[in-house]
Amino acid sequence: MSKKYLLGVALIGISAATTAIVWFLKSEKSENTKEKLSTLTEKSIETLKEQKENIEEKIENLASKIAQSSKELIEKGKDYIDDKKKFLIENIEEAQKAIQEEKERLKEIRARLREKQEEEVI
Repeated sequence: MSKKYLLGVALIGISAATTAIVWFLKSEKSENTKEKLSTLTEKSIETLKEQKENIEEKIENLASKIAQSSKELIEKGKDYIDDKKKFLIENIEEAQKAIQEEKERLKEIRARLREKQEEEVI
């Protein structure tokens, strides 16, 4: 066998080996990349789930605080209304008392006027 022939076979062998090594490395990189991507995706999904849970918890806390504040506001509103109602009732009672006193004075004044008119007539 000639040296050229052996050199050609060696070059073909080296080319095939190089191609196989490149293909193997690409395949390994691809597998590593897929594994890393899969791991990254899983971590991202877990992170999103945790964030979702945190957001839901915060929303529940806010809803609870809003409900509590609303309840307190309603209670304070009822107390305020009761205070104003009591104040108005007291003022109405005082006004009725004052009106009754004025009616009594008017009766007295009318009675005096009648007495004067009767005295003048006599």
